[in-house]
Amino acid sequence: MSVEQEGSPRLYQQIADRIANSIKQGKFGVGARLPAERELADQFEVSRPTVREALIALEIAGLVEVRTGSGTYVSPRARSKPPGKGAGKDAGPSAFEIVEARRGIEPSIAAQAAMRATKEDIKLITEALAEFERNWNGTHWEKLEADRKFHMRVAEASHNLLIVKILENLWTGMFGQIFAVLSQRTRLSNRQAMTMHDHYTILHCIERRDASGAYAAMTNHLVHVELTLLEKQQGDPQRRNRVSRK
Repeated sequence: MSVEQEGSPRLYQQIADRIANSIKQGKFGVGARLPAERELADQFEVSRPTVREALIALEIAGLVEVRTGSGTYVSPRARSKPPGKGAGKDAGPSAFEIVEARRGIEPSIAAQAAMRATKEDIKLITEALAEFERNWNGTHWEKLEADRKFHMRVAEASHNLLIVKILENLWTGMFGQIFAVLSQRTRLSNRQAMTMHDHYTILHCIERRDASGAYAAMTNHLVHVELTLLEKQQGDPQRRNRVSRK
């Protein structure tokens, strides 16, 4: 049962709507456990990350609840939810699409920064990195904001205003509900050591005017982010002990 992207800007929303309709039609009663991600992905002919985001959208909407180490279950609140579409309409942009887009442009941004950064640019990038370190034990949002500032300082060092605007738009999506839940569930915001190492490597390449090194370092960093988001989550017993934690 393939899914066409007609009538919805986000694929995960369509999957969320279809699962929600199955709940409303009684296919899954209150308290029933939903099929595993892999089964749903096969059923709808989409990727597991898309299904994962659909389930998060349903959780945000109050239709399902995640039980640690057990699975995803239909919430008692589902009875009071009106039928119809839009189960995940306020959940924000897809986290995986955001990271994919960032992988498409940020390595080139880092390379341009390595070629064009002024002493003042490098000073601002260094200060942003120091701010990230100061927020080591901060909230999810504080760490995310410090992370955003570092990446925006690198973009500004490219001296391309259009690139800065594009990246600003992508980072707005990073503060959406889908990314927040997925990040917290996979403990992405707690990977400070990994992020600090990656950021320092990017900065050192920019300082050395090493464009190819900066490109590779940014690529490596965003691959780390993507792999972390793909890791085992709470409530996904089939993935338990199958993904190593860094």
